[in-house]
Amino acid sequence: MAQMSGSPMTFTAGEALAIYRRVKMSSASGENVEYADEGDNFIGVTQEAAASSGLISVADKKQPGTQKLTASGAVALGDLVYGADDGKVSTTVSGPPIGTCIGIEAALADGDVIEVLLDGDLGEAWS
Repeated sequence: MAQMSGSPMTFTAGEALAIYRRVKMSSASGENVEYADEGDNFIGVTQEAAASSGLISVADKKQPGTQKLTASGAVALGDLVYGADDGKVSTTVSGPPIGTCIGIEAALADGDVIEVLLDGDLGEAWS
């Protein structure tokens, strides 16, 4: 079961998870988290890597400030970002935007980490 006392929250990983990826509650078990894919709503962003069945810290997507997220390709500063597969973000439109790339560095390739100001009012469609 998730424990919540501000942010981050602690969950059990339903699969091996990398740092700075969007996650959702697992459809197989309401107590585990797994990657949010393109078009999936997400509850937050992983703050560390974890093996399947390990404990993982997840920053609530509604916490104030910015979040580090992993890009699936090039993202320029100021670009709107959308959910992509494996918990990543991209500039490919897939439902409403989830935030804006800000900070000092853009993403040049798959796996680059960017700073995103999440927009709590623009969440993705629930699936």
